[in-house]
Amino acid sequence: MRFLIVLEQTEAGFAVQAPDLAIATYGENIEAAKRAAREAIQINLEAYREAGRQAPEAQSVSNHLENPEFRDLLFAYVDVAEPPGRIAA
Repeated sequence: MRFLIVLEQTEAGFAVQAPDLAIATYGENIEAAKRAAREAIQINLEAYREAGRQAPEAQSVSNHLENPEFRDLLFAYVDVAEPPGRIAA
């Protein structure tokens, strides 16, 4: 699964958001921020699955590009493995 992330350079590194899932995290550099986002997204998706809920639908990229809060920020995608299905006990 591919998720859009938004990166912003800070004094400490890079803040990163996955706006479709309301996730925010950070990393010391771009690659660390992308890894942190990937891990946070995976945890979020597993939590949705364990709760028996579906993750929110992704908005179109153009919606995020037009968002004034994201103006001048770096957009990227991260690939996240879909959480495994529940195993019957």
